[in-house]
Amino acid sequence: MRELSVFIGGIYAGTLVQDDHGARSFSYDAVYDGPPLSLSMPVANRVYRTRVVDAYLLGLLPDDEHVRREAGKRFGVSGNNPFALVSCMGLDCPGAVQFCPKGNEDRIRRPEDLVVLTEEQIAHRLLPRTGRQEDTWFREAERWSLGGNQSKFALRFDSGKWYECHGAAATTHIFKPGIEGMRLEALDEYLTMRIAQACGIPSEHVEYHTFCGVPAIVATRYDRRVTDVGVVRIHQEDLCQAMSVTPDKKYAEDGGPSTPDVLRILRITSDPQMSIQGFTAMLFFNYLMGAPDAHAKNYSLLHMGTTDCVLAPLYDVASGLPYDLTGNRPLRLAMSIGGENRLGFVGREHIERFAVSAGIAPASCFNLMANLCTRIMAQSSQVVEEAVALGIEGAEELAERLLPRLEAHCQRTLQQL
Repeated sequence: MRELSVFIGGIYAGTLVQDDHGARSFSYDAVYDGPPLSLSMPVANRVYRTRVVDAYLLGLLPDDEHVRREAGKRFGVSGNNPFALVSCMGLDCPGAVQFCPKGNEDRIRRPEDLVVLTEEQIAHRLLPRTGRQEDTWFREAERWSLGGNQSKFALRFDSGKWYECHGAAATTHIFKPGIEGMRLEALDEYLTMRIAQACGIPSEHVEYHTFCGVPAIVATRYDRRVTDVGVVRIHQEDLCQAMSVTPDKKYAEDGGPSTPDVLRILRITSDPQMSIQGFTAMLFFNYLMGAPDAHAKNYSLLHMGTTDCVLAPLYDVASGLPYDLTGNRPLRLAMSIGGENRLGFVGREHIERFAVSAGIAPASCFNLMANLCTRIMAQSSQVVEEAVALGIEGAEELAERLLPRLEAHCQRTLQQL
């Protein structure tokens, strides 16, 4: 039997166990009274078994099975075993959770080990790990899986320098190079996120940088807070983890969480009305931007205290409008609005059906969709103009494909309200 001590926000929370048969379980320490590891594992005097535990652990790890296998080879463990991987990679996970082997709990509080990285070193990490694919505006499928298809990594920014974090040191920013083979995809995600901010939707702060000519999105982690005494971790989980759904079922059409499932989980947050209103704005924004990847792993909850949890800011959103799907079929979104997920097909009846299920006045939802249409059309041009003024390579080319399609989609939606 192997055991890992589990810490949340630096406080010992309980023990993760893997027995000789490979079964995994988690139990809270008897005196722990902080936020739960997950809504799927409330703080209680009980043992949580493999199905629930694995869904949570896999949500902390890279989606891509090949990336997990590479990590397993690097650490000399099985890339298919989430317990083994978090035992090696668990000191700086998403949120405030940390894992370390029993008897080595002092690793959590050792002095931070930070290594300065040069721009050349960052550029090397951003380059594709496989053979370079030709960039194209064509896609064979709607699914992009932004989290799974990008070689993301996290660094610390401090006093004008970037640092690689070792041991229990906390990172502050996530680097994303964009999806290989999709032309200007990183810039597309950056502009989409900037449009969301300009429209007043709480969103992860993103910047667009090039490192020795290699472009990347640099996102400020919303689950970290920089203070005078250091970097503080904020506990969080995605909605797949909260519902005990493994990442391979993150899409609703694969049996993963659907829009009604999300609404049900949001009703048990600290402020259900605010969480549902926030989710509604994000859902409508994703529809209007033609963002196909807004599945349950791309919505998260922040655990702000022992019992308080709220919807996290918007993150990992990129418009599919600049890209052409092969096969002459409509773009489909990961989650539906009133049962409809085809781009251009959502009308008044679908919004009304969603409003009833969400417990929101239909008129409020009609107004929200209309206001978002108007704001997006106004703000998207301004966001693109700012990118062009900053000299961002590819901004004009992307704008020629994005802006006309985005305006036409918003105008069509307004006509259908």
